[in-house]
Amino acid sequence: MCLMQNYRKIMLDIPAPRVLPIIGHAHLMIGLNNEEQLKLITELCFLYPNLVKIWFFHIMGILVSNPDLIQKVFNSEICMEKPYIAYKLFNLDNGLLSARYSRWKHDRRFFNNSFKISTLQTFIPIFIETADKLTSEITRFVDDKAFNILDYTIRCTLKMICSTSLGMKISDSENEETFNKVFHAVEFTSESAALLQNKPLIYPDTIYKLTPRYHENYRQGKYLNDFHQRIIDERREILKNNNNKIDGSTETSDPGYNIFIDHILNNENMFTDQDIRDHVITVLSAGYETSATATAHCILFLAQHQNVQNKLVEEINEVFAADDEITLEALNKLQYMERVIKETLRVAPVGPVIFREAMQDFEIQEGLVIPKGTTFILNIYALHRRKDIWGEKAEEFDPDNFLPENVAKRHPCSFIPFSTGRRNCIGHRYAMISMKIILLKLLQQFKFSTDLKYEELRFKAVLTLKLIGEHLVSITNRY
Repeated sequence: MCLMQNYRKIMLDIPAPRVLPIIGHAHLMIGLNNEEQLKLITELCFLYPNLVKIWFFHIMGILVSNPDLIQKVFNSEICMEKPYIAYKLFNLDNGLLSARYSRWKHDRRFFNNSFKISTLQTFIPIFIETADKLTSEITRFVDDKAFNILDYTIRCTLKMICSTSLGMKISDSENEETFNKVFHAVEFTSESAALLQNKPLIYPDTIYKLTPRYHENYRQGKYLNDFHQRIIDERREILKNNNNKIDGSTETSDPGYNIFIDHILNNENMFTDQDIRDHVITVLSAGYETSATATAHCILFLAQHQNVQNKLVEEINEVFAADDEITLEALNKLQYMERVIKETLRVAPVGPVIFREAMQDFEIQEGLVIPKGTTFILNIYALHRRKDIWGEKAEEFDPDNFLPENVAKRHPCSFIPFSTGRRNCIGHRYAMISMKIILLKLLQQFKFSTDLKYEELRFKAVLTLKLIGEHLVSITNRY
């Protein structure tokens, strides 16, 4: 059966670069770092704008960056699966990001309630308080040397996710040590997963376990597990002290809250301990690191484009007069800010590549049937830079790409920073609201500048898209 499936894959009428016997296209990737690998798969998508077939030994993937075909994959019930070989390295078999489809289908419905707008609105005071602390923390850099804004957006978003969806506060006294350890552990385990994705020879656990990285990855993973178990234990104790039921009830005593961790702990009979840990780790890791990186990218781009920064500040001043309350309704009036954020996510999508697997034979184009078990590699980074979609200046930063009249001209799947379809990012609205509040607070207080040139920025894909080098910005008081 396996030989027959591989034969069908080999015979697919899809273009491909020159292939070598046995190793396939592995020779194209050997010796490349994460930046070079991202460039390679992006260039392949530009060279083959619909589909391109790539082989790594016995494993075949189909690169996709065409919006019509991406839409077909994302919207098909047949392609809801996440391929095990791409996501097993997270070691989060039951988290929403990497769970197999049968498990994800149940859990996603269960958790949707924790990310609805009415719940997110209750988080706004926490977002404001945390963003105010961020503003205070970087005040010491006013009229001083450049600093890495990512160091501070990470602290901010880590506090946000812990204080909102996870119901835990990291005290100021322990914040620095906790931040450093959590950040280092997430970075190391992410880099390990990316390394293994790009090196098929050490995919098998029997080989990987012989490497020094495996043992360090295990140690860092254990720290993360212990940290997340602490979150679970502390919140469970709070619920008990508040006389909440941990027996299937969905009510909590926190006024207005239906937060993620309470929802799962109040329905503990539906999950194993490992399920709970996997979900908590997924929400924390995905919730803080991606938002922090996207916010740092946005601030850096604004520092490089003073005209855009000035126009955004004008909008903020119009919408928020002195002491105006920050509400969801007011945030929704920041239309130019939304365009700035979207343009940031276009040129630097936090999730540059998404994987899906065909659970059955799948007709992606008329007459072209993709065999069951085939992995789709959806290149969002390339999609967002296609000149046939975004014009000859696709590489440039221009928020006007998201003017309503320009959006109307494009395919609905031309811009998908949070994925699309039923298995999209559950936290996309959380991310947009928190980012708006951080940007609002920072731009009300500071003017940002930088010596870094936009056209010289370089990125790498380490599961998420990361800037090579630091997000170095300088600040002065705005008023």
